[in-house]
Amino acid sequence: MNPFHGPPEWEQPAGRHTPLTDPVLTVRQISRFGFVPRRLTRIDHALVFATPSGRYTTALPPIRPTRAEIISRRYTAVYEVDMGVHPVRAELSLPSRNDALQFVSVAELSWQVGDPAAFVASRHRHVPRLLLGELEQAARAVARRFPITGSTEAEAEVLRAVRARGPLGAQAGLLVTWTLRLHRDQDNIAHEQRMQSIDHAAVESVHRERRAMEHDFETTRRALVHGEQQQALALQQQKWLTELKDAELAKVDFYQRQLEQGGVRALALHLAEHPDDTRLVMQSLRQDQLSMIRAKAEMVTQLLNSDNVEGYELEGPKNLALRALHDILNHQLPADETGRGAPAPRLPLSSEWPEEPESPLPDVQVPVARQQPRTSPPAPDQDVYLSKDTP
Repeated sequence: MNPFHGPPEWEQPAGRHTPLTDPVLTVRQISRFGFVPRRLTRIDHALVFATPSGRYTTALPPIRPTRAEIISRRYTAVYEVDMGVHPVRAELSLPSRNDALQFVSVAELSWQVGDPAAFVASRHRHVPRLLLGELEQAARAVARRFPITGSTEAEAEVLRAVRARGPLGAQAGLLVTWTLRLHRDQDNIAHEQRMQSIDHAAVESVHRERRAMEHDFETTRRALVHGEQQQALALQQQKWLTELKDAELAKVDFYQRQLEQGGVRALALHLAEHPDDTRLVMQSLRQDQLSMIRAKAEMVTQLLNSDNVEGYELEGPKNLALRALHDILNHQLPADETGRGAPAPRLPLSSEWPEEPESPLPDVQVPVARQQPRTSPPAPDQDVYLSKDTP
């Protein structure tokens, strides 16, 4: 049941969640018996009563005046005011230093009627426009001092100027919380994004080139290190080859010296390196011995048959021939021509070699010297060769 008699003079068809621009929902004139408070209006709304003198009295929810109070105070009208909180989001265009370019600002507001009587007395019908007008009035003069690229500094100065002005909507009895964001216009933002893309591409290209150069440098460094290692290895291999060649040359020199001394030393060296070749060494030694005996026999024969040799010159060779013959008969190797080294050990007899018969010694005949006319003796200091058998 409606507590009022008759229809209201003005009523706003708004629900609980309807966005509002005017918090006054209904306006009614009341007569002396026009208000019957048997049933109350909506509990979250405030009632503002107008007196004949033009003053306003507020009945905040859930307080409602009695009929006696209304009659005694002679109220002439009643306003039903919404007390809810209403959010508002709006965009504002603020000028920059260049009039051709403007800042785009986004305002986030949340308003609520704090003093219903003051709002009814202010006669405002559009709360968002009231609040945005106050914001724009405080911000335009400040934003014009900054270029379009200085949106950050402009935003800070605008916020400071709006706060210095005082609370928004205070004169209209409103409680307002707000925030303001300032940025460039869309064309300027697109231009800056393109410039940023170019800068990013340039930085990326430079970074790619730098990394490529670092990669090439590292590849070159590793190649140089590898080349140095290969060179060091080649030099070391050449050094090893040189050492091997030096060792071979030293061996050649050693064997050359041993072979130059001939005969027994060469065979002894072979026998020291190859102990299993004892039989071969002994056979070679006997063959060398026989060859040497034949050579000396032939030499003595030629010497004795020569007509150019004096008798006294044959004394020394005779003694040497007899000594060699004595050594042969005693199965001893003749001493080497250099006279170095100890005499060789006695060779085993033929009976000690059952596997292979001993080769017979050649018949060595010492030819008899022909009678030569005796000549004058040599000088007193002539060397006299004595026979081995001479006491």
